[in-house]
Amino acid sequence: MKHVDVKFLPTSCVSSLITILLLLEFALHTFAFLPNRRYVGVKLQYRSTTTLFSVPRKEKYNHGIAILRMPSTSIDRIANEAILESAIQKTNKLSVILRSSDNDHSLALLRQYAGEVYSTLWDCTFSSKAPDFLDVVVYPQNLPNAAPEQWIHHRKDLDMVCSHDSICGWFSGSASGRGKLFSASEGSGMGGLRDHVAALNADRRGRGLDPVDTLAVEPWPKGADIQFQRDNNVMYMDDVTLQDSLTIADEVEINGLESSNIDEDDGSSVFLGGARIESKSLFQNVCVGGTFDGMHYGHRKLLTLAVSSVSPQTGKLLVGVTVDEMLKAKQYADLIPPLKERMDGVRRFLNRLAPGMKNRVRVVPISDPYGPPGSPDDGIDFDALVLSHETLENGHLLNLHRTNTLGFKPLVLLCTRRTEAYGMSSTALRERRSRLLEEADRAAS
Repeated sequence: MKHVDVKFLPTSCVSSLITILLLLEFALHTFAFLPNRRYVGVKLQYRSTTTLFSVPRKEKYNHGIAILRMPSTSIDRIANEAILESAIQKTNKLSVILRSSDNDHSLALLRQYAGEVYSTLWDCTFSSKAPDFLDVVVYPQNLPNAAPEQWIHHRKDLDMVCSHDSICGWFSGSASGRGKLFSASEGSGMGGLRDHVAALNADRRGRGLDPVDTLAVEPWPKGADIQFQRDNNVMYMDDVTLQDSLTIADEVEINGLESSNIDEDDGSSVFLGGARIESKSLFQNVCVGGTFDGMHYGHRKLLTLAVSSVSPQTGKLLVGVTVDEMLKAKQYADLIPPLKERMDGVRRFLNRLAPGMKNRVRVVPISDPYGPPGSPDDGIDFDALVLSHETLENGHLLNLHRTNTLGFKPLVLLCTRRTEAYGMSSTALRERRSRLLEEADRAAS
């Protein structure tokens, strides 16, 4: 066998080499958690890729934790729903941790949102086609008598944690982070879900318990991505601010003003029924589009919000209804009513809701992805688009088309959080109609 002459490095060199390796390891560890975002050309050309955490080892976990944030905005709710939807698909038993990052949430609000979480899980369960309901317990932290999060961390059967950096996200030596540091840095902090699970596993190892896996939400919804919303002029129509909730009487009491001193014609707001409405919430030319198959309650909510965003007296609303030819690939397409019937349904609803807007509303067919707002002839007139958070990407693409191809200003995206996404959908209604028709045929035969 050939002799190999091994020469040892001096002690100082070895020490330097070890230091370099440790620094490289730390750098790689750090960059693994930095948001992977790039901006190309104009601000609206935004691309984001979800940071990959540890790859799940199992197709199905025995007991998972879903860590949510007590919501104060639509962004919080969309984030929570995305985490729940991911978690229930991967576990047989779920513990939902509802964190409250401050003391502003009353007991009534904690109770209320715990109920909302169970309602969301009910809707998600129907979409999953699972034969049975998942074994779920929701643990609002600070709820009297409810088990603390640390107690759940020490369950022997626990094997998965599902959440997101914006909720867990800070670099912490323990598993009790509350995400404040990461949230304050608005997407550019170090640490997050992976660090939280690493700290949790260190604690579990010390107790002789098996480590748990990290389950990432992929893709992270655009509706919960703060940077995407800033870059695309997104406004959530459902969120209540202090100014939104002020009435004339409130303003007099809060600011100590005399009623006669309040200038109702200063251009910054309007008054309707005693409520001050900020002018930035109202637009001159608003558009909204959809299939409007069956005019279910989700459609009615969207149209109601669209009407509410139009400036009184002078503003206009355009409703685009997808033509039949663009719907042939949808499930149960044969049960979708023809274009004229769907357009008539939209008109009837709007005439009941806002009869005074009859001459300022147009209902038109749309036969391309962009419709009139993306037209070189008519597009320049529009200033806002109403849509649900699930279709934010479509609004983003329309704005890219307007800015890059047509040279128009981007639309303000007036967004609403879609609720009961599975139970209240056109597809679910068509499926129900199909089942009823089959049952009627069997009964007739």
